[in-house]
Amino acid sequence: MTSTIVPFPKPIPSPVRKPVSRQSRRDQIMRQRGQPLTPQQMAAADDKANAMVGLPRPWTADDQAAHVAMVVRIAIRSAKRRGVRLESLLSIPRRWLLDLCDEGDPTALVVRDWLTGARSHLPSELEGAVAAARVETQEDAR
Repeated sequence: MTSTIVPFPKPIPSPVRKPVSRQSRRDQIMRQRGQPLTPQQMAAADDKANAMVGLPRPWTADDQAAHVAMVVRIAIRSAKRRGVRLESLLSIPRRWLLDLCDEGDPTALVVRDWLTGARSHLPSELEGAVAAARVETQEDAR
């Protein structure tokens, strides 16, 4: 039995040259123009670069609320899958939850107390839910 071997074609070199060294966009513009930039042009280029990079900005109330919602969602999902315990959370979301508790976030405090079994911050409406959750986990342990 014979087979025909077809070689792969050689790659075609790109017509665009890659820069030999890393250089800032401002330095590239200066080399292309052949003249130095004025301080105003340098400041404008820096502002444009900072806008493109997206420097960190302080969190808004919406950002904080979204973060709290995400952490609580992860905590509830972990509790459903692994049991109602603080240890059921993975280490990073657990750290986020405890950091939110240190900041005094009320939602995080309630979730932490629910996971640890403490009832200091739990509203009276959730007392039945906590008791039912404890009965379920004790029956599952048997």
